[in-house]
Order: sequence, then C-alpha cells, then structure tokens
Amino acid sequence: MRDLSLVSQCILLLALAVPAGLAFDAPAVAQTQGNQQALDALGPTKPAGAPAPHAHRVLAHHAHAVQPAAAKSTTTAPPLPVIPAAPPPIPVIKAPLINVPLHPEPPPPPVPVVAAATGAGSAIQGGSRITFGNGSADLNAAMMQSLQAFAAQLKTDPDARAQIDAYSSGTPDDPSTPRRMSLARGLAARAVLINSGIPSTRIYVRAIGQPHDNLQPDRIDLIRSDSTQPAPDPAAGPGKVANLP
Repeated sequence: MRDLSLVSQCILLLALAVPAGLAFDAPAVAQTQGNQQALDALGPTKPAGAPAPHAHRVLAHHAHAVQPAAAKSTTTAPPLPVIPAAPPPIPVIKAPLINVPLHPEPPPPPVPVVAAATGAGSAIQGGSRITFGNGSADLNAAMMQSLQAFAAQLKTDPDARAQIDAYSSGTPDDPSTPRRMSLARGLAARAVLINSGIPSTRIYVRAIGQPHDNLQPDRIDLIRSDSTQPAPDPAAGPGKVANLP
C-alpha cells in the first residue's frame, strides 16, 4: 500500500510540473520573437560551433611557445674557430716620460771669505790643491783665488769635468767625522765653481775622509777630466758621498 501511495505522489508531481514548464517557456518564446528586429540590427550571428575570439589568441600563444623548442631541435653545430695565418704582432711598450726641468738649478749661496782661515792654494798636475786648517772648511782670499783660477781653466774646454776629492784628518776609531768634514770642504769648493760660471753637471765631489797617503790630510784636490794625470783609485778611500755613515 505504501508503494502505491509513493507512485501516485510522483505522478501527481509530474502532472503539475508539465503545465508549469509550458508556462515558463511561453514568455521566453514570446520575448525572443519580440526582440528579433533588435537582433537583426546587430548583424549576423556567429555560426554554431565557431570558436570564441579568445581561442585564436590562446592557439597563437601556444604555437609561439612550441616554436623555440622545435627550433632548438633543428640547430646545427657551431662553426670551428678560425686559426690566423700569422702570430699577433709583438706589443710595443713605450718608455716612461721623464720630467726634464726646463730651468737651470739655482746656484748655491756665495761662500764668504774668512780672513782668519788657515789654508793655501797650489797648482798640481791636472788641477789645483787647496789645504785647510784642522777641523775647518773656511776659505781665505788666497784659497778663493785658487778656486776661481781653476774655474777659468775649465771654461776654456766646455767638455772638461771637474773632480773634487776631499780629505780630512781624524782618528781610525771615528771615520764619520772626517768624512763629514771632507764633504763640507768639497761642497764649499763646488759652490765657488758654480758661482764662477761652471754648471753643476760638470762637477763631481767625492768625500773620501782620511787619506791613505803621506800628504797633507786636510785638503781637497781638484782634477780636470782632460788631464793626463790618472784619477785616484776609489779603493784607496773609504767610499763616496752617497755612502756617508
């Protein structure tokens, strides 16, 4: 009995639903027919089964994404490197620029004449010899005239050079003091020559210090480079100006 009642209820619901569906479809059909003129004004409708406009963009993008993969699969091997016929040229390294001064070196201050200074000047083979008092580098008038006469001889030969070997007395246990005194005497003689018109590039000073001979220890020997007298042996002295202790 219960099953029969369920069947009867389903039949009743179906009977009620069919007229309701017809009632809903009728207004929709009428509305479609009423707006037919508006649809014709919009132009022809898209045929059934045509893809959506955005579908073309999706397909084009997909084809563009797939294309590089296909291109990679068809690439060939890179070409072999080209070997040059000759080696590259040897690089040329330019010499550094040397700043050469365009003006002459300023002369040293004039050396004063000390009347009480002990010493004298004398001529030797190839130059002059100036003696000094013990522990002094002062020049008197006679010593000054001897240096100026030596400068006048150098002017006669522009290619000649002046070598000044300076000595000083001292003790064997203190070689520094006589070498410093000999340097002061050599620089004083150099200043006199420069102020007399001899360029500094033509004058060489050697501060030897204690001499290794029996001559006057407190002296300087000025030797011209064009003289026949051989230059003193550097091994006879303890060193040069650059090696001052």
